[in-house]
Amino acid sequence: MNNIFYLTKAMFGSDETLSSLGLGGKKKKSIFSKRPVKILLFLLLFLSMGMSTGSFAYMLYDSLSMYGFQSLIVRLTVPASGLTIFMFGIFYVMNVFYFSKDIENYLFLPVRPGEILMSKFLVALVFQYFIYGMLFMPVLLVYGFLDKAGPLFYLYLLIVTLFVPVLPMVVASLIAMLIMRAGRGIKNKDRFNMIAGVLGLTISLGFSFGIQYMAQRMTTGSMVITDLSQLPTIRVISLAFPTSHLASEALVAYDGLSGLMYLLALIAASLLSMAVFYAVGNAIYFKGVMGVLDSSSRRKKLSTGELEKETTSKPILLAYSLKELKLLMRTPAYFMNCVLVSLIFPLFFIIPFLIDGPDTAEIKEIMAFIRSAGDANLLVVMAALGLLLGGLNIISSTSISREGKNFFFMKYVPVPYMTQLYAKILSSFYVEGLAAVILYGLLILLFKPSMVVVLLSIPLFILASIFMNQFSIAIDVYMPKLEWDSEQKAVKQNLNSLFQMFGSFLFGGGMIFLSTKFTPTLIPAFLALFVIFGVLVVITHKFLERLVERRFAEL
Repeated sequence: MNNIFYLTKAMFGSDETLSSLGLGGKKKKSIFSKRPVKILLFLLLFLSMGMSTGSFAYMLYDSLSMYGFQSLIVRLTVPASGLTIFMFGIFYVMNVFYFSKDIENYLFLPVRPGEILMSKFLVALVFQYFIYGMLFMPVLLVYGFLDKAGPLFYLYLLIVTLFVPVLPMVVASLIAMLIMRAGRGIKNKDRFNMIAGVLGLTISLGFSFGIQYMAQRMTTGSMVITDLSQLPTIRVISLAFPTSHLASEALVAYDGLSGLMYLLALIAASLLSMAVFYAVGNAIYFKGVMGVLDSSSRRKKLSTGELEKETTSKPILLAYSLKELKLLMRTPAYFMNCVLVSLIFPLFFIIPFLIDGPDTAEIKEIMAFIRSAGDANLLVVMAALGLLLGGLNIISSTSISREGKNFFFMKYVPVPYMTQLYAKILSSFYVEGLAAVILYGLLILLFKPSMVVVLLSIPLFILASIFMNQFSIAIDVYMPKLEWDSEQKAVKQNLNSLFQMFGSFLFGGGMIFLSTKFTPTLIPAFLALFVIFGVLVVITHKFLERLVERRFAEL
């Protein structure tokens, strides 16, 4: 236990993890890099997310309480949190356990593999608490307030918060370890690491959509709800993560003996899962992690023609952007967090429409309503998707941070700063463009907009995406995270991407909201949006020119 404690303390103290939240690190000249400002910004982000989820619970409580079903809020929220943590966890564990460069510092210490693994598990677990706290804790707090729960409920809620993420993270970690153990002996580690990351994410998404499919298939049209614990969704998730069921029942029956028994069972099951994780990790972790950071190269003899082709001069902007794209594609942590997330985002639109279940009729009604909307409204929605897609693509908002200790290269390479920045934005466009093609294909297939709307939306989509990428890279120029010891910390634990996402949701959501309040015609709507986005692009470009000269001189 002493080794685990000191290793965990070292892992938190040696990187920029906590300083991203304003809890460590040196003060810098940027006002947004100072500790009080960081804490304030994080609290504002936490509060904004909490208000959105909490307000949903507030509105839902009155409707459910009329039928005595208010406990459904808890019975759905807690299992949903377990599923969400599992999805984020398997994506996160691959980076922390295997793709982090600090692994080399710990492998040679006189400690057991399980102790290193348990320390990394605790570090990863802390960040799942932030996800749980922002998305699900407000819902449960609102439930307790409206249900007039006593102090014991909040004590149970604190204990539940500590233990609910444990089993989903253990399952995600075991899957990751088995995948990486299978790569022992493979020569091309870079390629396998990439495949392993994609496979891990595929498993998590398949697991999530599989649960939704099973829950819908278990539901019958004549179903009468008499026991909320028998709802298909709750039953399926409870089978996948039993601790979620124990936690929700403990909160519902907090004032009785059964609630205490459920809580004790939750604690026991969580501790048992950690013991299993320690034993398995102690046996297979080293075998999977040894050599995982090694890179391989092919010694290929080039012909004269191939050499001339490889050394052909290219425009600076194109050559620099291709260099950035190759770096994104070849680094597992960058590929998974920056590229893969952008490409799988459109799948979340299509999967619900492919799952046949009792909600199919409602989905068809929603599709019919969207199809019946005016062309101008559809145009605004498609332009807003350019903002949303740009907000989910974190390539621009982490482009300076990814330079890390090699940031000085940007200062001495004979390429203007703005050219370098737009090359990074262009590398983001390569990925975003492919995601846009997928998204447009799905939108045309599902909602069948007119060809005029599609053609008019393309320049608006491009301008919206340019503005969003300019906005994102400006954030990273102003407060880059240059001190990190693993690639995943430059992208996954970078608060700049959160500010980018928040901005895109704010702009995109505001556009859609305004489109519902007005009834513009197609051509005036197109011209207005084209002018607005064009002006925003020019203004942001001018601001970026001034910002980069000042900030790069300070860094």
